[in-house]
Amino acid sequence: MIQLESFLHKNVHFIAIGGHSMSGLAEILHNWGFTDVSGSDRADSAALERLRSMGIRAAVGHSEENVRNASLVVYSAAIPKDNVERAYAEAHGIPCVDRGEMLGLIADHCKNCIAVAGTHGKTTTTSMISDIFYRAAWKPTIHIGGVLPSIGSNVYTGKKEYFITEACEYVDSFLWLHPFVAVILNIDSDHLDYFKTVENIYRSFMKFTEPVPRNGVVVGCYDDLRTRRLLAECGKKTLSYGLDPAADYHAEHISYNEDGHPRYDLFHGADFICRVELSVIGEVNVLNSMAAYLSAAHCGMAQEDILNGLKAYTGAGRRFEYRGSFNGAKIYNDYGHHPEEVAATIEAVAHVKKNRLWLIYQPALFTRTKAQFDRLVDCFHKADKTVIIDIYGDREPFDETIHSKMIVDKILEKYGDDCLYIPTMEECGAYLKTQLLPDDLVLIMGSGTVDILDQFIVEKEDGQ
Repeated sequence: MIQLESFLHKNVHFIAIGGHSMSGLAEILHNWGFTDVSGSDRADSAALERLRSMGIRAAVGHSEENVRNASLVVYSAAIPKDNVERAYAEAHGIPCVDRGEMLGLIADHCKNCIAVAGTHGKTTTTSMISDIFYRAAWKPTIHIGGVLPSIGSNVYTGKKEYFITEACEYVDSFLWLHPFVAVILNIDSDHLDYFKTVENIYRSFMKFTEPVPRNGVVVGCYDDLRTRRLLAECGKKTLSYGLDPAADYHAEHISYNEDGHPRYDLFHGADFICRVELSVIGEVNVLNSMAAYLSAAHCGMAQEDILNGLKAYTGAGRRFEYRGSFNGAKIYNDYGHHPEEVAATIEAVAHVKKNRLWLIYQPALFTRTKAQFDRLVDCFHKADKTVIIDIYGDREPFDETIHSKMIVDKILEKYGDDCLYIPTMEECGAYLKTQLLPDDLVLIMGSGTVDILDQFIVEKEDGQ
């Protein structure tokens, strides 16, 4: 078994260091005093520039030269075995670990790990918990999938008392974690290219709870049926939350201001606990905030500090993130890509004052789009206007048997909604600039390259 301390003054090299998680792990090691951290990525980026400014070597392009002096190599799930750096390391006996194992090694360096798992909502809930701890001056070490405004990054290197992280289920990477607080937001069908069945996903989440100690807790959403089942079967101390009064903790008297920000009363059974006010949109964040509240409370944080942290939290990067405007229409970007996430975000936006809601969506992965086809057809229904662009294939080969236009055609057939297929981001941006009216709200969603679509809409008006 790898002992992280033995690499304190040896070269630890990250392949694909520019990714959110990988760059964050490299940064934490560097800040903990690891003296020789390096990495490489296929293209230059702001993440690489940030790492270089700290003194971390970050090369553009993959080469054997980058790993000749490495003592430990870390690679992301997107790096195949035949990658030149990974292949060289394995051929020359250099220890190699994937991103998930390195995250586990770093987490084990801290006394208590708060790990947030779920098919959707991980980044938001991890960010909420992180903001609560950070603003209360508990100085946690933080690792999340989006930029948290209060720390100006996706990582923060604090003390080693608490480590707060997202726990991603893909390829079972979260099983490297040993959480003190294991949060389960939901268990849904995703990553079926790996898990094959939803029951396999459930079993993986069950394994995720196994290391929780006797003084730890599994915090789970009672409203999600699979999570409710897990809470009953995991054999650990549990705390459930939800809108259902049968949960250990539930929300009542939910109301919204004109920005769509909810406030609610938190109850433990019939007992009123407190009034909670949020600065993010939607009912889904009522649920996320209860998970954050219970996680912090289990660690002994004062209620006032928890409520202040929840009120101060305004969101993480690419989670209903405002990007600019055009002709009086506001443009937002959201990483959500699973049909459940899309539907929940559309529902959340229903409480925001606006003219028309435009939903711009980029499907991610051919296998995922096939598996979720029927749910994708149904999830856009409450938007006023929907535009779907070409599938982002990423690590997969092109598959001619699935196409974005197929989703649009089925939506038109089933619902007759105002739905349009536009192949590229450039064409989509140009089209929107001919259509947007004052007070329209444009919501751009997807996990791929659609993150830059707003640049084709707002750049001339906002001078970007």
